[in-house]
Amino acid sequence: MKGIKKYGFVIFTFVLSAIGFLIIINGVENGADSANEYLSTSMGGSMDTDSFLVITKGYILSNFIFGGILLLVGLSFFCMSLYKFLKEMDLGD
Repeated sequence: MKGIKKYGFVIFTFVLSAIGFLIIINGVENGADSANEYLSTSMGGSMDTDSFLVITKGYILSNFIFGGILLLVGLSFFCMSLYKFLKEMDLGD
């Protein structure tokens, strides 16, 4: 049971990092899609170009920030848990 908990946390942090990386990679596409969805649902399909560009940049920036936070937290905990795991293995020898 202890091994499942230890390996499970390492896998969870790796998956968290991978999700953050994918959000960053697809941030522009997802931000543009979100802005287009906002335009069609909330604004009735028409808006001036400057306002639309500001909204698009905001959605893209929020995707980058969210992905960066997930990647940073995931990598930090992954490195700490990997260090702890390797330290325990070294003590066992």
